[in-house]
Amino acid sequence: MKNISAVLFLVILSVISCKKAEKSPVEKSEQLPEQITKVDLSATDSVKIVDSLKVSENLTAGFKSTVLVFPNLSNKVLLDSIYAPVNMKLEQYSRENITTELNTQKKEYYDGVKKSLEDWAPDFPRTWEQNSYMKMFSQLNDYLTVQYKADGYTGGAHGYFNELYRVFDVKTNKQVTLADILKVRDAKIWSRILMDHFLKNDLERGQAEMLLVKEIPLNDNFYFDKNNLYFLYNQYEIAAYAAGPVLIKIPYTEIKPFLTQDFRTKLNLN
Repeated sequence: MKNISAVLFLVILSVISCKKAEKSPVEKSEQLPEQITKVDLSATDSVKIVDSLKVSENLTAGFKSTVLVFPNLSNKVLLDSIYAPVNMKLEQYSRENITTELNTQKKEYYDGVKKSLEDWAPDFPRTWEQNSYMKMFSQLNDYLTVQYKADGYTGGAHGYFNELYRVFDVKTNKQVTLADILKVRDAKIWSRILMDHFLKNDLERGQAEMLLVKEIPLNDNFYFDKNNLYFLYNQYEIAAYAAGPVLIKIPYTEIKPFLTQDFRTKLNLN
């Protein structure tokens, strides 16, 4: 009987050990979703095209463009939002597809310059340009901020310049809007806040002397860091061309009651 009991004990112990061994991989697999949600943007690359074409005896067209490539982002809706400011909507945002699309945009630009010569042609040598730059501006927690710049010259007294910021939540795969950040967006309240901080930020820049508006409206051209919310206004939006872009910095400490609870939680502002 003692031998039988010993054998049964060993069999039971063996079964229990097997069950524990089988349970370990399950426990590990349950932890995987947390690791998957973390998006690594360190592999971000870019496609760059620099080219020019002598369109006529007196006119040369220059084309420059830099577009980011995100090999670790796969959500189509998110990618469509990221590339919308550079006029791209592709089935797949691979390096090869982006390069092909940039070459198409270059050809369209050259064709447009050629067509413009039907109405008017310069009588002395000059260069027209179309330049655009896409840059990963910052990453804060799950927030990715992309900077888009464009400039060029197509005749006239001066060229053009535009600077745009877009913020994306790579965890929810959505573009961040003002509604995600501000629970209070009353125009009268924010007009005072923006004007006060514009004057504080201006200091000796002299942009206040070239202001074209009496009230500064909220806009969608914004970004943020751990301590401040920033709004950017391009030439002619609120100030003269000579003033250049106007950047208004507003500390969270001064607008905390206006921030959404979700935004405050994500940035640990509570």
